[in-house]
Amino acid sequence: LKSEYSVELAQDMKAVHGLDAEAELSNILSAEILTEINREIIRTIYTVAKPGAQVGTATQGTFDLDVDSNGRWSVEKFKGLLFQVEREANAIGQETRLGRGNFIICSADVASALSMAGVLDYAPALSTGLNVDDTSTTFAGVLNGKYKVFVDPYSANVSNSQFMTIGFKGANAWSAGIFYAPYVPLQMVRAVDPNSFQPKIAFETRYGLVANPFVDLDDASGSTGDLVANKNYFYRRISVKNLM
Repeated sequence: LKSEYSVELAQDMKAVHGLDAEAELSNILSAEILTEINREIIRTIYTVAKPGAQVGTATQGTFDLDVDSNGRWSVEKFKGLLFQVEREANAIGQETRLGRGNFIICSADVASALSMAGVLDYAPALSTGLNVDDTSTTFAGVLNGKYKVFVDPYSANVSNSQFMTIGFKGANAWSAGIFYAPYVPLQMVRAVDPNSFQPKIAFETRYGLVANPFVDLDDASGSTGDLVANKNYFYRRISVKNLM
């Protein structure tokens, strides 16, 4: 019923405003499918990422700015958080042997803290000017010329759910922890409802989402490409506590 109503409404809009019903509905449906695919990939990265902050922190997997950063005021604590990013990027480089971590997916407050890490520097040694606004874009900018920073707009922006995930993506398609392999990227199907004879349009997509086979080299079962939780060393996930 919703689909039929949408088509009829769009046709009325075409008669009044000159809008193309099929084009408008196609844009809405295709954008929704692509958004859901992007979200599935991000959630998969969170799931398969290895827990970070395993050494030198009071609680493994968590970076507590009041305990682990050893700073006197907020900016120094934020610099400690920035150093933890460097440590995780180094760990990714040592395990993959392909390259250090070069992108960050984090909550908005963590991105703002990383941006504030250089506000008291007399010389522009730190390039931390990120544009944190997840209402307009999820890409906040490049941190220190090395890390692309993306803000997760769906993360709850509360003190007990701050996080960051550091990952590596190389220059070629094989230098990644997860592979997105579309069989049918996006296909539109036209049909007619046999009960109402209303025109129908639908979209379908077929794709595979698998892990880099090198991640499963130590798997005793011999299978490769499995998306196993807390195992993919191309990504490292950290919980962040006490930003303020």
